[in-house]
Amino acid sequence: MEEKHIYNLDKLIKTSYRLLEITRKMLQSCQLKRNKVYSDRRFIISFFFRRAWQLYESFLMLIKENRLIDSLILLRSFCEMGINLGYIFSDKIDNDEKDIRALKYMLNGDEAQLKIINANLEDFKEIDSKIEDRRDKLKQDIKKIKKILKKKYGLENWDLPSLDQRATESGFDIIKKIYNQIYRYTSNIEHHNIFFGRDYVNKNRCEPRESLEKFSQLPHLKPPVILYLFRIIYIEVLGAFNDEFKLNWEKKLSEIKKIHEDEYPLLRNN
Repeated sequence: MEEKHIYNLDKLIKTSYRLLEITRKMLQSCQLKRNKVYSDRRFIISFFFRRAWQLYESFLMLIKENRLIDSLILLRSFCEMGINLGYIFSDKIDNDEKDIRALKYMLNGDEAQLKIINANLEDFKEIDSKIEDRRDKLKQDIKKIKKILKKKYGLENWDLPSLDQRATESGFDIIKKIYNQIYRYTSNIEHHNIFFGRDYVNKNRCEPRESLEKFSQLPHLKPPVILYLFRIIYIEVLGAFNDEFKLNWEKKLSEIKKIHEDEYPLLRNN
C-alpha cells in the first residue's frame, strides 16, 4: 500500500511540474506580447499569477519532503487567493464590475498596510528610514483609488465584502468547500492550539514524538489529496491570466486540465 501511495504521488508531482513549465512559457508569451494596455484587473491577475507560481514551487518542495502540516497551511492561504480570484474575475460580471472589484481589493490591501504602519510607526523608523515616505505614498494611492471609485463608477461605499461573501459571489463552490473543510483545522495549527498539539506528544511518556506519521493517516492530510486540491486552484489562476492577456493558451490549458482530472482516481487508492 505504501508503494502504491508513493507511485500515485510521483505521478501527480510529474504532472505538477508540467504545469510549472506551462507557467514559465505563459509568462514568456505575456512578455513578448506588444501594446499591452494597463487595467486594474490585469495588475491583480499579474500579482496572483506570480504569487501562485511561487507558492506552488514551495508547496511541491514541502510535499516531496512529506511536510504535510505546512503544506496544508499553504493550501489554506492559496484557497483565499482562489476565492479572491473567483470574486474579481467571475464570469457572471462585466469588465467594469471586474475593475471595480479589483480596485476594492487593492484599496483593502493598501488600507490594511497603512493601518499597520500607523500603529507601529516609531518601531518601523528604527529599521526603515523611508517608512514615512512609504506611508505618504500609501495615503496618496488610497486617495487616488477612492477618487476613481467615486468619480468614474459613482460609488460611495468602498468596503470589500467578507471572505465568505466573496466566496459565495465568486461561484467557485469547489474552492469554498475546500477552504471550509480545512479552515478550522488549520486555525488550530496557526494558533498552536493543544487540540492540534496533542499529536506532537507521546502522552504516556510525556515527551515529544520523534515520528509524526499519525498526520499522514488523516484523510485531509494525504499528500496526493492536498496536491490535487492545490492544482485545482492553480489551473484557475493560469486560466484567468490567459484570458486577461489574451495569450491563446486555451488548448494547452484544456489538455493539462484533462490530465489533471484523469488523475483523480489516484486519490482513491491511498
